[in-house]
Amino acid sequence: MFIMCYKKWTIYFLFFLSLTTSFTEKIYAQDRQPSMRVALTGKYPPFSYYDKDGELAGFDVDISREIGKYLNRDVEIIAAEWDGILAGLLANKYDAIIGSMAITPERAKAVNFSLPYYQSGAQLFVHRDNPSKIYGINECNDKKIAAVLGETYQRYLDEKYPNIDVVTLKSSVEIFELLEAKRIQGFVSDRLVGSWQIKSADRPFVPVGPMLYAEDIAIPVRKQDKKLLEQINNALMQMRSDGTMQKIHDKYFGLSSKTADIGSQMSQSVIIKKLAKGFIVTLSIAFASLLIGFVLAIPCGLILNQSTGKWKLLYWPVRTIIDFLRGTPVLIQLLFAWMGLGLSPYVAAIGTLGINSMAYMAEVIRSGLMSVDPGQTRAGRALNLSKVQIFRFVVWPQAFRVAIPSIMNSIVALTKDTALVAVISVAEVIREAQAIISVTFEPSKYYFIVAVMFFVITFPLMKMAGVLEKKIRQKGFVQ
Repeated sequence: MFIMCYKKWTIYFLFFLSLTTSFTEKIYAQDRQPSMRVALTGKYPPFSYYDKDGELAGFDVDISREIGKYLNRDVEIIAAEWDGILAGLLANKYDAIIGSMAITPERAKAVNFSLPYYQSGAQLFVHRDNPSKIYGINECNDKKIAAVLGETYQRYLDEKYPNIDVVTLKSSVEIFELLEAKRIQGFVSDRLVGSWQIKSADRPFVPVGPMLYAEDIAIPVRKQDKKLLEQINNALMQMRSDGTMQKIHDKYFGLSSKTADIGSQMSQSVIIKKLAKGFIVTLSIAFASLLIGFVLAIPCGLILNQSTGKWKLLYWPVRTIIDFLRGTPVLIQLLFAWMGLGLSPYVAAIGTLGINSMAYMAEVIRSGLMSVDPGQTRAGRALNLSKVQIFRFVVWPQAFRVAIPSIMNSIVALTKDTALVAVISVAEVIREAQAIISVTFEPSKYYFIVAVMFFVITFPLMKMAGVLEKKIRQKGFVQ
């Protein structure tokens, strides 16, 4: 009897506990605000990089997550390209940038900055051999000095030292390669980051001269997000007062810091996984874009082949769109779709490459249709076939057969064009390779691997196009 009562009350207790837990979770979910989207590059160690497990880590990543805790919000970290990161914020792609951005008057006109969360400054670095005998910035006239594209150091050199030949590159890894080969005479970077990266990459570079200027590093948000700015400022002040900020700083820059071997910590299995995942994304984007492009190219090719008659009203709009797409860079189209139209990175990538491939394949299909003898159409009419039947069974098979080699070439070109979508923060194979390079400092190795991956896909397609073209000529379908 006791055991039965015990089981009964146990069941009641567990039922009550489940209801209480569910009720508490609902209250917590209602109390917790939506995720805060935070942008950084993921290619700026030790502030942001990919760790041994392939996850984002670093000083800025830790700062982002701690701010999320103080604001009682989950943090969604988005890896973006530095030269377009501010434009992405203004286009509402994320809520804030916690990526070591310096406060400048120009930036302050477009966004509101939080309180500074650390201070650093610009430093000139040269090769240890110092063949140009440079010991300060004033000795760099007519010398090639590099800076990362979009960083404040580029603008500083352009304005303050117009006689310096400023070389802009996408990352410090590329700068290191040029300075190692002595193709440039030096570079300007953040004092902390430059020193850390040189040590991590084991490069023979040294700082020379005093720090060029100091920078306050802060968190930008959009002008209208005043409440978010106030919350971030309160969080930063609390982090300073309770020692959290100092703790994070010591983790990466203190005497006991162990981040100098970040590059060696990324295991081969993680590297292979990142490259494979990125290449799958690349091929998926290429396939979806080609499918969209081909489906749209057929009606557009038909319209382009009929500049008179009832198609005349559609001919000129289609012709204008096709010429515009073929006459403007794909990169500009990608940026417009992503920032101007506000599309997500993947939708912008697939949509842009899809309509771009449509423009080229429409011309190919038009040429194929033109190659079909008009007598074929008249013969179809004589057989009392409808217009749809004539196109389906007579014209299209002949036109498509002629167009196949050129369509294959368009497929190869579009597959290679997918490399451009890294600019709009799509995690395809090029961007994954850049993330690996940022911590391994081996650009030649990983760019070569990516090149081989593309070649493995495109080379069979190119050979197939050649074989098909040869067979078509042998059968007399084209001259």
